[in-house]
Amino acid sequence: MSGKDVAVVVLLVVGFAAFVTTHVWLAARLFRHESSRLRGVIALFCPPLAPIWGYRRGLRRGAALWVVSLLTYVVARVVAQFA
Repeated sequence: MSGKDVAVVVLLVVGFAAFVTTHVWLAARLFRHESSRLRGVIALFCPPLAPIWGYRRGLRRGAALWVVSLLTYVVARVVAQFA
């Protein structure tokens, strides 16, 4: 396995782990708000809603991190497919 392959695997693992962690964190934060408990549960099972509702709730950094980690994972998947 070359150095490029190792870098792609590491990027895949880190990107996916960051995405899942951020997604669960956003859903949990939405659930903690009394007015949006149902939104927290729905966001957990419908991932695209988590950053949208998180951003509207004022969790802007978390929503941005969700998008960045997803993009990192997608780019790593594309690179892995063609490498």
